[in-house]
This record gives sequence, structure tokens and C-alpha cells, in this order.
Amino acid sequence: MINPNEYGSLLYDEKEMTYTQNVIKTRRVFRYSKTQFDYVTQFELEMTKLLKTTYCLGVINGTAGLIVALNAIGIKPGEKVLISSYTFQATALAVIAVGAIPIPVEINLDTGIDLEDLEENYTYDCKAIIVTQLQGRCFNLSKLKQFAELKKIVLIEDACQAFGSKYRGVYSGCQGDIGVFSFQQFKQISAGEGGAVVTNNESYYKCARNYSDMGAVRNRFPDWNADDTIMGQNYRMNQLCGAILCAQLEKLNYMISCQQGSRKRIYMRFIDQSGFILHSKDPEGDTGMNILLGIKQNHFYDAVQLSNQYNVEVRKMWSNLYFENLLFKKAHLTDIDLRLTRCQKSQLLADELAVISIPPVLHYEHEETIADVISKLENKNYLISIIG
Repeated sequence: MINPNEYGSLLYDEKEMTYTQNVIKTRRVFRYSKTQFDYVTQFELEMTKLLKTTYCLGVINGTAGLIVALNAIGIKPGEKVLISSYTFQATALAVIAVGAIPIPVEINLDTGIDLEDLEENYTYDCKAIIVTQLQGRCFNLSKLKQFAELKKIVLIEDACQAFGSKYRGVYSGCQGDIGVFSFQQFKQISAGEGGAVVTNNESYYKCARNYSDMGAVRNRFPDWNADDTIMGQNYRMNQLCGAILCAQLEKLNYMISCQQGSRKRIYMRFIDQSGFILHSKDPEGDTGMNILLGIKQNHFYDAVQLSNQYNVEVRKMWSNLYFENLLFKKAHLTDIDLRLTRCQKSQLLADELAVISIPPVLHYEHEETIADVISKLENKNYLISIIG
């Protein structure tokens, strides 16, 4: 495919090689080894500068980051967490991992979560909200934040798909109380795996750091006798991961510039007839990593077959809502918790939303081919407007 669902990893070069070789030559891969190349700490510091947050903690992946965040804010077994219904499995799995109950809430493509549905499903035992930022796009969370403050609950941003995106100058992951990122293979910057937790709350950060380090309070060596030690897990990032991410961060602006440029040139072909394209509410803050199209459900297979003829990948973001998978029935959640007859807007989105990835390596002829495919889909009457 000319437009694989990969981004940062497509730009690996001598920089990633040099940084990882530095780690290997020192034979010090463990985060807390004494080394001249402490890339994990360097990565965390660069993240705080970029995002303008007070704290950043590197972890092994985005799912671990969500688990760490939930523990950091003190979520207890049996408590409820309101989450975006249109999200990846990991968002709900993290909630279940800490013994809490994920309650799916209808999506809204302006605010991330439908505020009326949120109000309807809020109960006294809901202790947090997790809103999922969609691929390369950042929602306006101001009203959601007001709701969380009014109810005295914590707002977590699952920004695993949206690193580098902004809404009116504020980066994804930084509008709420605590934010989580993923740097897995298919993310904006990538180390194959890896994640981060960011916050301005010192208490959340200290708890997150200790929890991810088996509950220890660490200077260089772990201390399990300190007053603020807690029960924890091992979710520490290692120096090889940190090295790759340091190199990737240096390329972030270039990646986003390439993606935004490619997408703008494709959009120019449809400037007067793009009702079937789901545009960002803040195009300049969008990383440009994809084009979102509405495709009629009964023509999705036809659209994929047509695009494959031109080596253009057209895919669904998620084929269904997370709670429709057998996995969540095995989690012994009740039908009330799963809301199997609800979230109809989110279900429609799962049925009709298509993604065309825009990686940072497209040539002009690739952009023309993608535009040609969209034109052919339109001419076949496969496309439909998406209403958020």
C-alpha cells in the first residue's frame, strides 16, 4: 500500500540508530542504571517542554499508561468510569484491570463525549471520565472539563492516537487532569511500543511514578519502606525505547508538516464538494495523519476492493464498539453496564466511518492516486456524509 497506517517509524534513519547504539555500547538498558545516556529522562523532559506540562512519566505502552493513570487518581474496585463508547479495547480493559466498571457513553465529534448522554449516565459512584481523542485530532474538552469539575471527578485523556495534535493551541492529553499517550508501531511517533503519562498534578505524578516502579519510592535504588510506598506493577520504560523516542521527537514537526501538506493537496480536489469528508474543528491543530470519509455500510466491502486496485488502503478505525466483543462478556459485565441497546450514534460511526492514512512519506503521485480513489468512490455513489 502507498499509504500504510504507520507514521514515525517510516522515518527511522541514522539518528535512531546512533541513539540506540549509544545505549547498547554502554550495556545499560535498564532505566535506572547509572549511564551517560539517560534517554528516558531526556525524553520525559523534552515532553514537558513540548506539551507545557509539569510532569511526564515514560511507561512501557499506552495501556499501561491508562492503568497507571487510573491508579494515580485512586480509582477503587467497583467504582465506575465513564468512557467513550467509540474507542479501542485498551481503554475499557484498563478500567477492568483496576477492578472498576467501564460505562460507555455516546460519542460527539465536537466534544469527544456527548454531554447529554454523559449527564444521563452519571451516578454517584462514577469517579472519572476517560475521553478518547481520535486519530490525530483533538476535541474541545472545555464543557467536559466543566462537567468533571462540577461533579468533582477526574478527567483522563486517552490521547494514545493523537500525540502532537492540538485544540486552539493546547496539546491533546493536556486539557484534562491527566493524559496518556501511546508510541506503538502505528502511532505518530513510534518505538514499536512505549507510552507516557502527563499531568500538572504533583500527587498524581508521584503516585504514577511509584505505581509503575512496583510501588517503590526511588532515588536511584527502590525503597519499599518509605511512608508513601504503594502496591504497584512494573511498567518502567527502558533506555532503548527512550532513545528511539528522543530521536522521533526531533522529527515530530517535520512529520506533521508533511502530513498536513499532503492532505491539503488532496483536499484541493474536493474543495467544493467535500460533504463526505469529516473535517477537523481545528484543522491547524490536526496532525493530518488521515482523511476520514463516510462510506455507506452496504458498500464498504466494495470501496475497499476498489481502493486496493490502486494500492490505497481504506479501512475502518474500529469495526464495532468495544463492548460488542465477546471479550467483555467474559469480563462478567452486566447488560446494563455494557448498554448493548444504546450508543446508536457511535454504532453508526463504527459502521460508516472510513480512514485513509496519510503517512509523512507520500510523493506527489501518491497524493494524486489517493485523490483519484476518493473521486472514484464518489462517482460510484459509495460515499455519505458523517454527522457527529
